[in-house]
Amino acid sequence: MRVTPKEIYAENGDLEKIEFYGEDGKMEIQAVWDDTDPNDEEHRVKFREWSYRFIKQLNFEVDE
Repeated sequence: MRVTPKEIYAENGDLEKIEFYGEDGKMEIQAVWDDTDPNDEEHRVKFREWSYRFIKQLNFEVDE
């Protein structure tokens, strides 16, 4: 199944999670930020990479 990521941010600009939506618009799965990690650009890049890899291991195809 192909999914499209949507990044969700808090009011203060911190990345909270990435939701992955199927072609029918239904949210299929989400990756949630670990609050103990710094919420800076370096860690956001790593989180995105980890999230996409995790989702692909569950046999989803990610539109990047």
